[in-house]
This record gives sequence, C-alpha cells and structure tokens, in this order.
Amino acid sequence: MLTYFVRQLCRDHVWIACTLMPSNPTRLYQAVLRDKAAPISLRLRRTLGQWLVGKGLPFPDAGKPLQAFDVDGTRVRVERRGDCGRYVVEESLEGALLRTRVTYHEPIPGLAGWVVVTVEEDGAGGDGHAPGFVPAYLRSERISDGTVHLTDAPDVLDEYDVGRLIDTLCQRERRVPVVVMSVDPQDPAAVTARADYLAAATAGAGVVVRFADGGAQRRFNEALGPDLEVFGGGLRTYVAPFDPKTESYPFRHLPMGGGTLRSQGDRALNVVAGGVIGQTARRTLPDDVQRAYRIVSRILAGKAEPSDIHDAVAPRLIVNQDQKEELRRRLMALTVRPAPVAAPGPAPVHSLATVDAVAPVSSPAGVDSPASADETVGPEPEQSRAQQPVDRRPEPVFDVGALAQTVAAAVVKELHGELEAALDLAAQAGGNGSESGHLLRQMRTLGAHVDGLREVVLDRQRSEELHAQAAGEALLAEAEGESDRLAAEMERLRAEQEILQNEYAEAVANTRKLGKRVRWLEKRLAESGQPAYGVSAEEPDFEPTSLMDGLNMARETLGHVVIGDTDTAATKLDLAYPTLSRVWAAKTWDALRALDAFAKARSSGEFAGGFLQWCMSAADLTIPAGTVAMSESKTVNTNGKYSTSRTFAVPEEVHPSGRVLMEAHIKLRKGGVPAPRIHFHDDSGGATGKIWVGHVGDHLPNTLTN
Repeated sequence: MLTYFVRQLCRDHVWIACTLMPSNPTRLYQAVLRDKAAPISLRLRRTLGQWLVGKGLPFPDAGKPLQAFDVDGTRVRVERRGDCGRYVVEESLEGALLRTRVTYHEPIPGLAGWVVVTVEEDGAGGDGHAPGFVPAYLRSERISDGTVHLTDAPDVLDEYDVGRLIDTLCQRERRVPVVVMSVDPQDPAAVTARADYLAAATAGAGVVVRFADGGAQRRFNEALGPDLEVFGGGLRTYVAPFDPKTESYPFRHLPMGGGTLRSQGDRALNVVAGGVIGQTARRTLPDDVQRAYRIVSRILAGKAEPSDIHDAVAPRLIVNQDQKEELRRRLMALTVRPAPVAAPGPAPVHSLATVDAVAPVSSPAGVDSPASADETVGPEPEQSRAQQPVDRRPEPVFDVGALAQTVAAAVVKELHGELEAALDLAAQAGGNGSESGHLLRQMRTLGAHVDGLREVVLDRQRSEELHAQAAGEALLAEAEGESDRLAAEMERLRAEQEILQNEYAEAVANTRKLGKRVRWLEKRLAESGQPAYGVSAEEPDFEPTSLMDGLNMARETLGHVVIGDTDTAATKLDLAYPTLSRVWAAKTWDALRALDAFAKARSSGEFAGGFLQWCMSAADLTIPAGTVAMSESKTVNTNGKYSTSRTFAVPEEVHPSGRVLMEAHIKLRKGGVPAPRIHFHDDSGGATGKIWVGHVGDHLPNTLTN
C-alpha cells in the first residue's frame, strides 16, 4: 500500500513539474481560429477527441469539468468552466516534450468566439506541422483568422476569382501567410498533390491556393507585376502586410521554383510549411484575443468569475487634453481648402476682361469680386441655350423585313429541336396517364424557350446592327482580298469549334453513362455478397436535355431547393449554346441535387457545416469542392452595380427586405466565355430550412465581363 502511494505521489509530481516548472520551450505552431458558431466546445471535443483516440487515449467526457489521464507517457488535462475551456496534451518524443495547448471561449454578446492552438517543444528543436485535429475542426464550420477564411484544403481559383485573391492578399487585417501555387506545364497533376500536402501541414496557420489554368495565372501576374509573379510550377508565400504598389523588397515574399519542388519533393514542401508556420507562430495574439486569453486562464484557475471577461475585453481609450489638441492640430494641417471653380459657360471669349474675370485668384479689398465680374461676361442664359446645338437624331425604327428574317433564322436554327418536340407532344397526346408528368415538363421547357426567343431576337437585332457598322468600317480600312481571307479563316475556325463542342458534349455524356454503369455494378456486387464494393444509393434515371429541363425537374422533385425567377437567363444559354447547354444542364442537375441533400441534412441537424464543407465530406451527393465559392471579391461587394446584379428575391422570413445578396455560387465552367454560374442563398439552418437559388445563367457582371 505504501509503495502504491509513493508511486502515485511521484506521478502527480511529474505532472506538476512538467506543467509548472519554468522552462524555455520552442514554439512550433500557433493559430488563432475565430469561430462565430456556437457551441465551439461540442465541435472541438468531437474533433480533438477523435485525434486523441487515434493516439490510444480515451475520449474526453463531456460531463466532467476537470479531467486528467495518462497513457504510455502521454498526459492529457481537460478543463472547462462557464463559456471557456482548455485542453493540454503532453507527449514525450525522442527525449523532448511536445506540448499542445488548446484554449477556447464561446461566442457571447460583445465577444466573438475563438480558439487558440499552440504547440511548444521542450528539448531538441523540431519542425512544426498543424496538429492532427485542426483540419477536421476547420471543416466543422466557417473558421477565419481576421478576415481570411481558413480551410484544410487548397482553394482552386479561375480567372474570375483572381480579384478576390488580390483583395485577400492586400487586406490590412490579414495575419496568416498565403501560398500561391502556379501551373506546372511539365506535370499538372503534381501541383494538386503539392497543394493538398501544404494545406494539411499549415492548416489554421496559413492559406494555400492554386490556379485552375494558365489564364488565371496570367491575370494574377499582370496585376502584381514581374517582381511578385509565380510561374513554371513554382510557388510564392505572400506574408502580411502586403501591397504590390508600395512593395520595396519583393523577396520578403519568398518564392520557390518549380525545379526545386520537382527534385526535392516533400523536403522542399516541408521548408515552405515551416516558413508559413514560423510567420504565424512568431506573431503576438490580436489585442482582443490577448485580453480575453488572460482572463480565461484566471477563470479556469478559479481566480475570476466567467462574468468578469466582459470588463477584461472591453477596449479602453484614454485621451488627455494635450492629445486631443495635438490630434486637432494634425487634422487641421491635413485640411486643404479647394480653390473656387469657374461655372461652365459658352465658348471662351478671347479678351483680357474675360480672363481676369474667371481667373481663380483672390481680389484685394475694394476690388470687385469675381462673382460680380461674372455677371458682365457671356450672353444671357436664354441666349446660351439658344446657341447650343440640339441633338435631333431620329428615334431608331425597326426594319420589319429584317426583323422577320431574324425571327425566321432564329426559329430554324435555335428552335428546330423544339418544334420537333412539339410534334412529339401532339403525337403523344393520346398516351396513357403515366406520361403526363414527362409531357408537362416538356411543355414547360418549350414554353420557357419560346418566351426567351423574344430576348434572343432583340439581342441578335442589336448585335447585327453593331456588327454591320463594324464591318463597314473594316471594309473601308482593309483591302477586299484580306477581308475575304479573314472571313474564310473565321468560318473554318467556327466549324472546328462546333465539331469540338459536339465531341466534348458526347464525351461528357459517355462519362456520365459509364459512371452510372459503375455505380449499378457496385450495387449488384454488394447485393451478391461483396460489401467491400459498397452500395450505391438509388439515383433518378433522369438526364436533362437543357438547363430549363433540369430546372423544371428540380422544381418538381427537390423539396429543399427553391428556384427563383431565372428562366430567362437559363433559356438564353439554351438557345445560344444548344450543344454545351446539355453539358451545363447535367452539372446543374448534379449541383441542385447536392444542394437539396445538404439542406435536408443540415435542417434536420445531421450536418453542422456549410455547403463547401459538405462537398469536402464523404456524403453521397456532392460536387467537386473546387467548383464552389462561398463569397465574391471585395470589388464586387463594394460596387453597387455588381452587387445589385447579385441581389435576388427571397421570402420575408428569410430577409425582412424580401431581397438578399447571393455571394455563394457554383461554377458550371471554371473559365472561358461563357462561364455559367449558379448563385444561391443558404437558409438551411434558418427559418425555412431551404436553399434559395436566384440565378442560373451566364456569369454576372464584374470587372472582367465589363
């Protein structure tokens, strides 16, 4: 009994010595994870507990405010009081002590929620990577450090996302480094693996992005200039703060060439990861988190009450009279009084009196002011208006004959298939009742296409007028033979483009058929006693023939997705790109089904994250996460014209104004023209429990489209 007591006492002293004894640890990793979604404690306990179980440790008990356990030299201490808590994990690794400390506070009125993760080492210095639970925690909700969204996976950017990336790099509140990876022409697939490795290694402490294609990379390099560009499969780490216009030392943002990455592999990537984590680990905590962190330690030690945190985190600004006077003096020094501006008038009269009258100089005392001189210069207002030329251009008049030809051409070229469908409908009018749903959907699709024909005709009319004017100017500037040669070349390229589009659409359709066949075979194998192959969920046997066909089916069958007034936008793509629209329709149908499955899971409480996290998970119905963007660039959000075009109608229970800005969008095509998008608003966790789709159509206006 005495021996057991001595052993137990020694173990307690070891814990106390390791925890309280002064040391000189090396900080290997630190991340500040701002989390607005409550409760943090549940998601943190789930993700960190699974990490501990993987190390052979028990899962933390939610009902105990204080826990401590030791398994094979790894010690864990869990503390919780009020809205805050802390985990401390100490591991012995090759003669060194590795300590992972996780401190958190729930979001409460007046204080945003946060988690601070710190990894320190006592002993031999080593390289730090993100602790194993951090990637899973980042997937649980939208986590940020300041204004930068932190993810465990790389962000894939096309040319439309470059503006958002540059805005992120230049944000004054950014703390974490951003690693930008270029396209590797020698091994394009290798960039994906490198980006995934870096994103997992630096999760929480940095952000990793890679370009989807060369177009996005060229646009990025043009915006930043030759001293800050990335190319040839290399990468560059952009530290904070960053401003490409005033950057005097570009190599502060360390580059690494593609040759080094290809030859050294993970060794080179570990160097990059170490640099990213080192930048964040050396930073002090933000002021608001620092103040809260101190009081959280006191609360957990029992030296303060949970309610004391409000007074601790409240900012204190003390300004004495001398500081106020100095501030007023500086503001007055920066104030510049604008010079008077002469009022606009008729054409200038070349006389000395007129020049003296309008010159913006101060008049000495006793001399008439410029205002009095203005009264004697120039004609009377009525005379000025009479002298101004009047624009009497006649209102544009439609050429009825040309309009009729345009309508006929559009009907023959664009609606040939629709007319055949109408004949099929007439022939099937006497069919049985089981065909009524299919017929009704075809009628709705045909009706929407006919309604959209008017828009197509008017657009084509205006386009033909512009093309006719441009062609006339070209004929005046170029020789007749050169024009014919260019026209023939354009016609040849147009024919080749149509062939390639048809081949692409056929390849996509065959791929989808093969995918369905594989899933069917997996299901049959599983049913025959081969469960290792998995069981595929039953899928509706439906392939949309156009965007409108897919939208009509979604309105009939998807209960958690509501599609707004976007038929015109979808119809324009159907009519303008009949071949490609079948490809986009299939992607739209997949995206809407994924949104429906996500909304159903989240509204029922089965899933707690956002749609991007849903697509990163192992759910049955998902789409590639690289096609999902949950926000727009700062330029788009702050420009009224761009933000208004992304604001769509929703019920008042979703937003009191009946309209909401839908930043979140899905890319049906990552680059090129056109670049169709699906814009939606996620209310799956709100009053309606649904996804509201505001736009399915071509890319909405931004700095590139304009």
